[in-house]
Amino acid sequence: MMEMYEAFSDIEGMFELQEALFRRLAECATNGQGHVVRWDELEIDYGQPFERIRYGDLFKQGTGLDMVDRDGVKAAAIKAGIENVESTDHWLLVNMLFEEKGETAIDPSRPTFVTHFPSAISPLSRPDPEAPDLALRGELFIAGMELSNSYTELNDPDVQLAKFTEQLAGEDDESSTFKSLDEDFINALRVGMPPAGGMGLGIDRLVMLMTGCTSIRDVILFPLLKPEGGESDETE
Repeated sequence: MMEMYEAFSDIEGMFELQEALFRRLAECATNGQGHVVRWDELEIDYGQPFERIRYGDLFKQGTGLDMVDRDGVKAAAIKAGIENVESTDHWLLVNMLFEEKGETAIDPSRPTFVTHFPSAISPLSRPDPEAPDLALRGELFIAGMELSNSYTELNDPDVQLAKFTEQLAGEDDESSTFKSLDEDFINALRVGMPPAGGMGLGIDRLVMLMTGCTSIRDVILFPLLKPEGGESDETE
């Protein structure tokens, strides 16, 4: 995973950086012949502007529901076979349905940024000033895979403290045992953090796309190996 932050940037800066990076890598992968790279049965054109689709629009395409429709989301989750629906937070149910139904609506051959995730599941992202229930957060999808997660970083310590507190309050006793309020992080924000853009990019999947590999095992630098004479502990 490659993680980076850029002071005085934002999510738009992160999107621009990624488009430029993928475009340059596509040139390298094609020996300067263009920006179209073949992966499995797809021909992916990294030279065109990347698509942008809002999370809520994809959710509606995949489920036929508005993501704020609590009764509809609950009914859809039950129909989808999701367990413990009654005790699961609404926005977690929304995201489970999004991963199952919404992501399938993305064109796999078109690099796509999914934008404006719900703030409730994006505790480190700055809320959109025009729609505080949505976050300035985006994920890049290519060939049915999530490649990156980008943000306008939340640098307001009071808002961050409130989000952490709210998130911990929604956990059950077992889950909260393994989580605690990161007071050092809050204190660091109080000392001062400039406005910033942040990004995490999956290098293994990036290499897969640019080299035409369809198995991530072929590109992992340090693969897990089967113990000699025993069963493998490797998980997919």
